[in-house]
Amino acid sequence: MLEKFREAESYFRGERILWGPVIVLLYDALLLALQRIVIDVKGLEPIGELRKQRRLYLHTLVKILSDEGIIDPRDMKDLELLRDLRNRVVHEDYHPSREHAEWAYSVVKRIISKYFPDLFPPEN
Repeated sequence: MLEKFREAESYFRGERILWGPVIVLLYDALLLALQRIVIDVKGLEPIGELRKQRRLYLHTLVKILSDEGIIDPRDMKDLELLRDLRNRVVHEDYHPSREHAEWAYSVVKRIISKYFPDLFPPEN
């Protein structure tokens, strides 16, 4: 999860110029984080079942965590917007702006930081 997040950061340093891959990387980092949270809360079985059923999607992970009272309801709209943005990039050849990528970065970092605060130590 951190590897994908760090690769996304390379775009902000100007090492890359397309922003669509940033959206996909951040979305993937978020999916990995949510899977890890599900495993921490419910064990490996739910993830294994979702993989077998080919249903390992953002909405199924969010539903599991929401049912457990883990996902902050205030994050739901951002999660839906991020999913929609990612789907447009992947399925509709949409080319997001840097501002879209910066928004996605802040959303994903905020959500991941809630559950994995040690991944992003405070900057000096």
